[in-house]
Amino acid sequence: MLSADRENGLPGDVAAMSAARESAVLARQAEWQRRLVDGAPDVQLQTLVEIGRHSNVLGVSDLVIRLAGSRDDSVRAAAAQALESSLQPSLVEVPVLIALLADRSDGEISYWAATMLGRLGQEAVDAAPALCDCVTSSSFLPARERAVLALHSIGTAAGDSVPALQAVSEVAPARLQHLCREAIGKIGPGACWVAQRAA
Repeated sequence: MLSADRENGLPGDVAAMSAARESAVLARQAEWQRRLVDGAPDVQLQTLVEIGRHSNVLGVSDLVIRLAGSRDDSVRAAAAQALESSLQPSLVEVPVLIALLADRSDGEISYWAATMLGRLGQEAVDAAPALCDCVTSSSFLPARERAVLALHSIGTAAGDSVPALQAVSEVAPARLQHLCREAIGKIGPGACWVAQRAA
C-alpha cells in the first residue's frame, strides 16, 4: 500500500503541500507585519483590507489593534473591520495584548485588546488581573464591558476577579452591572474563596 501511495503521490505530496502552505502563510504574515509597521497610511489601509479578506489571521493582532487607534479614519475603520472579522490572537501575543489593555491613549486600543483576550477564553487566564484593572479603572465604557466579557470567557480560572466584578456591579452603569453579574455567575461567586484556599 505504501508503494502504491508513493506512486500516486499521496503521502509525500500531502506533506509537501502542507509545508508549502505553511511557508506561504508565514511569508504573508511577515509581509503584512512589515507593511503595517513601515507603511504609509495608504499602504496600511490596503494591508488591513487584504487581512480582512482572510479568516483566522494570526500574529498581527497587536499591530492591527494599534492601528484601530489611528488618527486616519479610514485606517481606523479598516483595522476595526479586520479585528472584528479576521483576526484570531495566539497565546504568544498575550503579553502584548495585556500591555495594550493598559494603553490609555485611545479607548479603542484597550477595547480591542480585551476583545482579543476574550477570544482566547481560558487560555488568557494570565490576563485576568489586567482585565480586572481595565474593568475598574478604564474611562472608556466599551473597553470595560469587553474586559468583563473576556473574564466571562476565561470562566472559573478567573476566580480572583470576583471581588472586582462585585464592586463594579454595585456602582456601574446598568449594562456593565448586568455583564458583571453574568460573569460572576459563570466564574462562580465562591471561585475567589476556592482560589485563595488553593494558594
